[in-house]
Amino acid sequence: MLLPFLLTNPLRNRILLLFFALIIFNFYSSAQVSTTSGIALQEVLQQLEQKHQVRFSYNAEAIKTVVISDFNLNSPLEITLQTLRSNYPLKFTTIEERYIAVQVTNFRYIDICGVIIDTQSGTPLSHADIITESRQLSTDGGGNFNISSIPENEMIAVYYLGFLVKTVMAKELISEGDCPLLFIDPRLNYLPTVILDSYITKGISKNAEGSVTISNANFEILPSLIEPDVLQIAQVLPGIESFDETASNINIRGGNSDEVLLLWDDIRMYQSGHFFGLISAFNPNLTQEVTIYKNGTHPRFGESVSGVISMKSDEKIPQQVTGGVGINLISTSGYAKIPVSERLSFNVSGRTSINSTLGNPVYNQFFNRVFQNTIITDLQSNTSQGLRSTDEDFNFYDLSVKGIWELSEKDKIQYNFLTINNKLNFTERFINDNLSSANVSELKQRNTVNGLNWRRDWTANFSSKILFHGAKYVLSEENLEINTQELESQRNEVNESGFKADVNVNLTKELLLNAGYQYSDTEILNTLASSTTSFIEKDRNSLVSNAYFANGTLKLFEKQTIITAGLRITEFTTISNTFLEPRFNIYQKLNDDFSLNASGELKSQSIFQFIDVNNKLLGVENKRWTQANGIDIPVLESSQISLGGTFSKNNWIINTEGFYKKVRGISAVNQGFRNQFKDVTALGSYEVKGAEVSINKKAEKLNLWLSYTFMDNRFNFNDLNPMSFPGALDITHSLNLAVTYDFKAFQFSMGSLFRSGTPYTQPIAGNEIVEQNGVSIINFEDPNSSTLRSYFRTDFSAVYNFKLDDTFRGRLNVAFLNIFDRENALNTYYRLEVDEEDNASINRIDQFSLGFTPNLSFQLLF
Repeated sequence: MLLPFLLTNPLRNRILLLFFALIIFNFYSSAQVSTTSGIALQEVLQQLEQKHQVRFSYNAEAIKTVVISDFNLNSPLEITLQTLRSNYPLKFTTIEERYIAVQVTNFRYIDICGVIIDTQSGTPLSHADIITESRQLSTDGGGNFNISSIPENEMIAVYYLGFLVKTVMAKELISEGDCPLLFIDPRLNYLPTVILDSYITKGISKNAEGSVTISNANFEILPSLIEPDVLQIAQVLPGIESFDETASNINIRGGNSDEVLLLWDDIRMYQSGHFFGLISAFNPNLTQEVTIYKNGTHPRFGESVSGVISMKSDEKIPQQVTGGVGINLISTSGYAKIPVSERLSFNVSGRTSINSTLGNPVYNQFFNRVFQNTIITDLQSNTSQGLRSTDEDFNFYDLSVKGIWELSEKDKIQYNFLTINNKLNFTERFINDNLSSANVSELKQRNTVNGLNWRRDWTANFSSKILFHGAKYVLSEENLEINTQELESQRNEVNESGFKADVNVNLTKELLLNAGYQYSDTEILNTLASSTTSFIEKDRNSLVSNAYFANGTLKLFEKQTIITAGLRITEFTTISNTFLEPRFNIYQKLNDDFSLNASGELKSQSIFQFIDVNNKLLGVENKRWTQANGIDIPVLESSQISLGGTFSKNNWIINTEGFYKKVRGISAVNQGFRNQFKDVTALGSYEVKGAEVSINKKAEKLNLWLSYTFMDNRFNFNDLNPMSFPGALDITHSLNLAVTYDFKAFQFSMGSLFRSGTPYTQPIAGNEIVEQNGVSIINFEDPNSSTLRSYFRTDFSAVYNFKLDDTFRGRLNVAFLNIFDRENALNTYYRLEVDEEDNASINRIDQFSLGFTPNLSFQLLF
């Protein structure tokens, strides 16, 4: 009865339900307080005051539930406090010599120590950096370090030569005897130098080379997230959004989603979502980290005039089998990390959609969002005389396999396989006195990638890596009229194979060099066929590229100044084009609180998408991959520069950055115009000027952040009139505000997203339709001169983690998307309709966002 109550009652009831859930959480958590017999903490403190002539300051109400079961009054005070702190969730702070403050926490404060050992030589490693959330220190000549009074669940990061080489939780370093040994491999690592940890929220780090890293293992909850989806997590960063509200179609600094290079284990992905983008296709349990570039991109990355999102799966061989299974209202999934031996392991994961006949609210909302204004919803709402019925069957799945083989201490071989599949079948039946017909439509979308790479660490300062990879993407649509056997179909296919080679050398502690070569051969096939006219059109193109790159990172003045600079040379042999692409990043630390950074880049892109607005089939997925031919479809070129600064003090982080970006070579045909430029052929550019601001405040249990982006985005086409007008993604203001709160085993998160409406083109009021060469057309205003109503959405999510036994853990998530059920318009366009008597009229088409969407998931982890 609870779910119908949630879905059918107004907002007031939803809020009451959330409040009721919080009360239950609080009651359940309170019921877990230990009632073990012993001495009350207040009595222990009073005895210590008399014994050692000190005074304790505490909240009597807060400590009354703490019971001490093992207490020795005759021990020295320092030893007694250390024992209490190590065994109970207590924190002691010395205010003056005789006055000590006592706090009750959700975790124990412990004292730890450790010894860092080099796995290659077996000797202690000195001058390794040990970094926690609140302090930073280095190992001594014997590789030793000590940390007192640290939360038991705090992560400790070990850096060597500026690179992250190991992370460990504090409680794993508790030892009653000698300090535990931490074995690390100090050989060259690909990870960048971290300059800002917990940037915006826990699990996100800002790097000196200009990139941002998301670590899935340490990430906190976010509003609306039922799982830690890395593509949705990326959208909390300023300048990164999804203007069509999907998980996979990401826009970086006003660029189209196809201008973002999306990599999975260094292999390009041509499809990244399920349910046509609403769900990410990458299993979050196997995604170790994500590296994102908005500017100053490392020169090893090409094919991306707007940005790079590089996802990396786990590369470690586990000591024992780990994994989990999960289910939510839209899909079920599972994964496992299976060690075969000490040097060989396999990671497998899979996910599949749940039967849509369940009629659950998430599927209904997703279906309405994806298929609105398509033939499917047009037919479902058709009121023609006669008996009409429709059936749809939509399903998706993904499967990934990864093999990891440590051939020797210096060699590691990995194999990656990933396949993503969406399938939609739609059947329409119509019967009246004069006619009986049936149409069957099918849409398939599939992306499969394979990769084999070998990494060798020749010495502690020199390594190499080679990768052979292949990818295939297919989007096919067809419609069959059963009675006449008339068939119409179209197909977009991408076949890519390639090779990458990298070498890395650490010349000194301050200078790191990276260079490499990349080869790719990409073939794209577009096919249109109709049995009615015996028409078949095939367009097959192949593009071969060779790229060479070099990059260097120089650290000066004890990392106060870090300069990263490189060059990429890309040669497209098929179309005889060569591009020189320099990139740079400069990081300058002014003092302990302030730092500055500057970035710049030139980039090119030869493979992109066009929008088929004249799609006569289902109309669900109308984006098609194509490639430059060097003539009427040139290679895209971009240039960008940015300057920013960061302030970090007292758990406040404020980051600002201004940028200017220009992309040249865009085609009007590829932009999906639905105004007076719908069928116009012209080449032009777009330029974006903007600024980004992020503010983050951390407390013991609370994390609050705000990100804001200002942009001015304009198209420029010299052959059109007007020549300059607002870009399709000219979103002037975008504001993201969120808060997370930890309460024992629970996490809560709530946030709101506000942004300006997207541009669109209206007909001229009072003169909407005009005749041109005897044909009626829509008389539009200046392109993109109107804007939709501002977008506003508020989301809530909560997670409860619990332990079942020594083997199994559980995780229960609940998320409420768009809790105020606000109707947000995503796009608006106009279509000319002509009836049987040649009377023309205008039909306004609106595309709206998801409404109120509840979701629930459960995971069993082992």
